[in-house]
Amino acid sequence: MKTMKRNTLIKIVALSCLMILALPIFAGDVNNSAAAYIRMGIGARIVAMGEAGTATAKDVTAAYWNPAGLSYLKDIEFATTYALDMGYDRNYQHAAIAKRFGFGVMALSWVNAGVSDIIGTDINNNDTGVFDDSENNIAISYASRYKQLSYGITPKIYTSSIDGDTEVGFGVDLGAKYDINQYLEAGLMLRDIYGTLADDTIPYQAQLGVTAYPFLGVTLAADVHYERSEDPYLIFGAEYWTTVGKDPEADSKLSVINVQERNAWADLLSNFQTGLRVGFNDNRFSAGAGIRFRNFQIDYAYRIGNHDIFGDDHLLGLILRF
Repeated sequence: MKTMKRNTLIKIVALSCLMILALPIFAGDVNNSAAAYIRMGIGARIVAMGEAGTATAKDVTAAYWNPAGLSYLKDIEFATTYALDMGYDRNYQHAAIAKRFGFGVMALSWVNAGVSDIIGTDINNNDTGVFDDSENNIAISYASRYKQLSYGITPKIYTSSIDGDTEVGFGVDLGAKYDINQYLEAGLMLRDIYGTLADDTIPYQAQLGVTAYPFLGVTLAADVHYERSEDPYLIFGAEYWTTVGKDPEADSKLSVINVQERNAWADLLSNFQTGLRVGFNDNRFSAGAGIRFRNFQIDYAYRIGNHDIFGDDHLLGLILRF
């Protein structure tokens, strides 16, 4: 039985590698910047881990990182992300909701990026007033699971509105995850394997990742990322979750708190956790922290610039579980 599982895993990994290597055949050599905002990522937790989310994301944010990860949801989850102080009147936000059904997990996601108060000019360089640019991505994801293998698909709609003119496009993401054992998972994500916006082709992305759980509360992740006509690069991320502390009176010989109150404090503290994260992505460092209390989680991420498209940014993320 172990030999059969090992052979199955080898086949999945080999197939994943072949799919990534074959992707350049299906598109030209030019990598335009169509829908560039979709590469920014969502969810401050995974962003702080360098965006190594292919095998890591198991909550509602997996709709973006790898739809197969949605299969781990227990019931209903809601998430939102907001980028702080991007400068140049830019804005970036995300919202998603997911629910488990008898046939699998469904998720609805929205990503928005835009620039406001752009100064317009005519061919004679005369001021024509100000206008806004708004980019949107609306996606519906589906995920299910068969034994140790999870799989997902995300069809989506792109819209781009500039000064009242709107263009529309479509895209499709595919994802798969495999639970090797209780300590190790592997994932494959193909973003925009088909993607168009008006007359432009949206550059596809492929990411193959492994996530390990060597100790309680510790997550280590490594992904290899490829984008059309670009060189592949490695992504690394790490996370550590811990409870805030034990009952402050537990070791006190002078404690006057009764047993019931002490147990209530211990239960409260055991449900209150903090997390620290670091990541490295194509010469770009990131770090962040999170607080989790029962079904409520809030995360923060900071990414240092040194990127062709994006500068330094700060992201806030919220996840609610029902």
